[in-house]
Amino acid sequence: MTTYKEIFGKQIKFLSSDLSDASATGQIWYNSTAGKFKSIVAAAAWSSGAPIATARATTGAGGIPTAAWIAGGTASTPNSGLAITEEFNGSGWSAGGNLNQARGYSDGSGTQTAGLQVGGAPTSPVVGQTYVEEYNGTAWTAVTGTPHGLWQNSVFGIQTAAVSAGQEPGTASAVFNYNGSSWTTGGTMTTTRGYVTSAGTQTAGWIAGGSPPTGDNYSEHYDGSSWTASANLATPSSGYAGGGNGAQTAAIYFGGYLTASVTNTETFDGSSWTASAAMGTGVDEMGSANNGTSNSTALSAGGFVNNAGSAKSLTQEYNFTANTITAAAWAAGGNLGTARYLMAGFGGPTTAVAAAGKTPPTVGNVEEYNGSSWSEETNVGTARGALGSAGTLTAGLIFGGYPAVTTTEEYDGSSWTGGGAMNTARGYNGGAGTQTAALSFGGYVAPANQTSVEKYDGSSWTASTALPNGGRQFATSGAGTQTAALAAGAIYTSPSNNALTYEFDGSSWTTGGAMNTARYGGGMAGTQSDMIYFAGDDDTKSVENYDGTSWKTNASLTTLKYNIGPAAAGTSTTAFGFGGGPPAIANSEQFTGETSALNVKTLTQS
Repeated sequence: MTTYKEIFGKQIKFLSSDLSDASATGQIWYNSTAGKFKSIVAAAAWSSGAPIATARATTGAGGIPTAAWIAGGTASTPNSGLAITEEFNGSGWSAGGNLNQARGYSDGSGTQTAGLQVGGAPTSPVVGQTYVEEYNGTAWTAVTGTPHGLWQNSVFGIQTAAVSAGQEPGTASAVFNYNGSSWTTGGTMTTTRGYVTSAGTQTAGWIAGGSPPTGDNYSEHYDGSSWTASANLATPSSGYAGGGNGAQTAAIYFGGYLTASVTNTETFDGSSWTASAAMGTGVDEMGSANNGTSNSTALSAGGFVNNAGSAKSLTQEYNFTANTITAAAWAAGGNLGTARYLMAGFGGPTTAVAAAGKTPPTVGNVEEYNGSSWSEETNVGTARGALGSAGTLTAGLIFGGYPAVTTTEEYDGSSWTGGGAMNTARGYNGGAGTQTAALSFGGYVAPANQTSVEKYDGSSWTASTALPNGGRQFATSGAGTQTAALAAGAIYTSPSNNALTYEFDGSSWTTGGAMNTARYGGGMAGTQSDMIYFAGDDDTKSVENYDGTSWKTNASLTTLKYNIGPAAAGTSTTAFGFGGGPPAIANSEQFTGETSALNVKTLTQS
């Protein structure tokens, strides 16, 4: 009989605890503490990722699943034509440079810093164009166009050695090779069709699927000059307009459309296609990162559901790994006893205080959260709404409020005492810091928004450097410390840009990266270089993280409205928000960032 060591090359280990390294995948050990045989098992799965900032389909895309880009696309049917570019870093999406020519139904390839966008149609009706643009990671540049207009094409390869393949409307076949400066006609496909999925290199590429409206399961390989039929996809009539990644000998194909959007996923090992884990949501005409060389990872961004209607913003990630990935998500928490908005919020991430606010009318109610439910506590001395806040559950601070007041109150976990009055009465002011080192910035004093900034030392307020650029603002959000604060999301009167972000170092302000979604009245938590912003005006459910330079999307909220109360002492991976309106709501939501853990299985006889 063949032994385990002869098969795996290692003996079964005898251990008192589980192995914790993914390199031990397939290793069997006996856990003497649990009295069980165990192993680390690799498996395939799709998980939800941070959504793209602008929902779209028929978008060009490229890069690898942890460093991808999408550009252009259409927001709905019929084609509307977008110019927006977004970049993915493995956790969220951030804004990139706009295309020179807005369009949908184009395709792309290359890397995040050397991308290529080919063909497309700017508006409805769809008429293929010769547009070609190159991306350097910051800006797009128009380059030599294709010999004919294209819009059912699929592109693979790199910026200086690419292939566009797929049926061009009105012609039998269209394959063009690109060398970084010019296009030449390539080899004819063995089966003429459009809406194919592709990946690989110019001299070792592959295509699969295609042929609307019936769909097919053909796949082909390309060597730079000619095509060779390869093994068919495992699912008959697999569909068209799917996504793909990987090399000729290690490919992945997913999604697409037949009579409806499909969730099918298949991997190729060089000889045959095999069904793998299904997508969470079936989509077609999505963007996919197609510059990778492995069939163990894939990325799907946006797309249509059932080939029509409004495009989606969802991101889905595929991994064949020994780790179980739990996507970032918001979960419902306990409801406030008094529904309200424009309240003060401090503490966090699992404990918090909600103070004052509007129901309407303005109230002075105070509630504490213990991780599951809220309890009524001592009311504030002065009922008000639209006030700033800072501090922790047992050392909190509230200041200002609307109608404009200078009132400051300190909280010790059970009762309130008066603090030093602010120099400038205001409401809708942002806040950051602690009870003895707080910061108030911006706000509103009728009839104008404010730029003034004040610091608190535990007893009195002193004027500090005003917000820059005449950035008069209110309904701003803030978090961080007195010497490393972040102000974001506000109504600006000058400059008129609700996406602006400002960083404070204790003495001066500098402009930070612009938010992907302009808004005001949201919640913030974390540090200046690791911040989360959630909710916003018009009941925006989108969420973004700031890394000290740029904002990237994250998992969306479920119920919260703008003018919420944030537990600002939370973190970018464990945030907590509550309330909001108008109309006032009592909901709360808890955020947990993405986690990954080894997939350790207990072995049993069957």
